[in-house]
Amino acid sequence: MFKTWRQRRADIALTLVRGNHDARAGDPPDAWDIEVVTEPFGVGALRLCHHPDRVTDGYVIAGHLHPAIMLRGRANERVRLACYWFGDRVGVLPAFGSFTGSAIIGPARGDRVFGIAGEVVVPIPVVQGSGSLAR
Repeated sequence: MFKTWRQRRADIALTLVRGNHDARAGDPPDAWDIEVVTEPFGVGALRLCHHPDRVTDGYVIAGHLHPAIMLRGRANERVRLACYWFGDRVGVLPAFGSFTGSAIIGPARGDRVFGIAGEVVVPIPVVQGSGSLAR
């Protein structure tokens, strides 16, 4: 299925930043025409990484954590939303898919969080800092 899609979209350049699962899965087949790189992969001032670790020479955009935010209502109702999480030096992208799972984050003061509610992305106010974005 992907091979067929890729053949139809051969004009799109794809780059895969290797992550922890790729050690076992291996690189994609050559026929898929995907450039495979190791982290950090520089694109201008951005450093694209799998792991959300700070670097000295750019802003990191990473995955790995599969961040989610838990929102609580006045009647103690709860909703868990996958989210984008941006700190001062590192941003973490959400995971999409039923097999990925997620990790509840504890954003620090000043972090920006955007929850995903269906097809809508909404800013989530960070009112108390309880965590850290990068190790």
